[in-house]
Amino acid sequence: MAYRQLRAPKQASTTGGAKVPQGHVPVCIGEEGGPVERFAMRADLLGRPAFAALLLCASQEYGYGHPGALRIPCPVADFRGLLVRLSDFPYADEC
Repeated sequence: MAYRQLRAPKQASTTGGAKVPQGHVPVCIGEEGGPVERFAMRADLLGRPAFAALLLCASQEYGYGHPGALRIPCPVADFRGLLVRLSDFPYADEC
């Protein structure tokens, strides 16, 4: 599986947080002002071309000094769809 949904950041901070599995990276997904969901995604997916644009958007939106989990400004449904496509077709973003 390409990702696992974790508890929301607000809930995680009050209960000690959800444990991130080995080989995964915690990311917070959501557009500014909207709902944010926390995921643990496979670390190897960060190097995929499909994530390069998302990481660029994140750096432009939040800079490199943003504390905590990696925050990506993307609609949650779009992010889930991307992860599912990459899981089903591992080279889908490399055409």
